Amino acid sequence: MRRAAGRRSLGPLRRAAKAGFSLLEMLVVLAIMALAIAVVMPRGEAMLDQMTAHAVFFDFQRQVSDLRREAYASQTAVALRGDDDRDPAHAADRVIPLRAGWTYRLDQPIAIDEGGRCAATGVEVLKSGRPVMRLQLTDRACHFTRLE
Repeated sequence: MRRAAGRRSLGPLRRAAKAGFSLLEMLVVLAIMALAIAVVMPRGEAMLDQMTAHAVFFDFQRQVSDLRREAYASQTAVALRGDDDRDPAHAADRVIPLRAGWTYRLDQPIAIDEGGRCAATGVEVLKSGRPVMRLQLTDRACHFTRLE
């Protein structure tokens, strides 16, 4: 059997060398991946912090709504103080636990009457002692709005 003119047979060693990627090609791909990670990582961390802040906000809102429901069901007023409030006059007031490293500070204690209505006040949410967001009660139904 004769082979077609102009075509030469590659030996097994030449075929094996052509099958993989060269070291240079692999280094170029790794460099591109490292560059992409360097660009994406800082933004990803900021997005994760923002998502955690939203989760803390919604958890705080849910816990205040639970206190409102409790006040309405028991027909007993409930007061909520900041977790840094050391005033002995507010010692009997409730405190809402937040995630580790997160705290809140109230302009004044939140009074929830027996009908489930809240007195207007502002809330500052802090992460590791640093203010992250400011909340304001928007209505007497204890709904908060996040102010930037």
